[in-house]
Amino acid sequence: MDLLMWQPGWVEAPHEVFRERLRAALDQDERGWVADGDYDGQGGWLAFEESTDVICQSMRFMLNLLTTLSLTGLDPPLILYFPRIFLRTMLRLLRLIPSCSPGCDERFVEVFFQKESILRWCLSNHWATRARNSARFEQIGVGVGTDTMHRKMRRFGGWGGTLKRWLHDVEVMVRGNAKRD
Repeated sequence: MDLLMWQPGWVEAPHEVFRERLRAALDQDERGWVADGDYDGQGGWLAFEESTDVICQSMRFMLNLLTTLSLTGLDPPLILYFPRIFLRTMLRLLRLIPSCSPGCDERFVEVFFQKESILRWCLSNHWATRARNSARFEQIGVGVGTDTMHRKMRRFGGWGGTLKRWLHDVEVMVRGNAKRD
């Protein structure tokens, strides 16, 4: 969703423009799609309204997805995801991989010295976000494979072994459905 949201110079697309771009992207493949992002306030909910399965880190989505058949919450430890974000940011800073959206290049000063830095945000928000999400997970009954509100709900934490096995099972299921089509 970053590609659809951000315009050159890190300018946020107007919400209506973002929703139009997202709608067009979702309509491109009749077999389905994978949408990644946390833009519910800007209209990103569109991707989740029509979904049958959702994998998300944001608890805001979890509380609003009444029509979703399967909901998966990601709860990785900081020591797992921060090195990945750091590496991705460094590769983007050195122009070894593309930015999240054309014209939105990482800059040294922004990465290391500004409040808006993704690195600073991760370090300063991790514990508060994790505490808030844990309380919400408990509030709505999200566990490993629990049936809450007639939806299959899972929470994956730790180092990712359980998540990898689940993603493999999903991939096998999708391949099986594609062969039948």
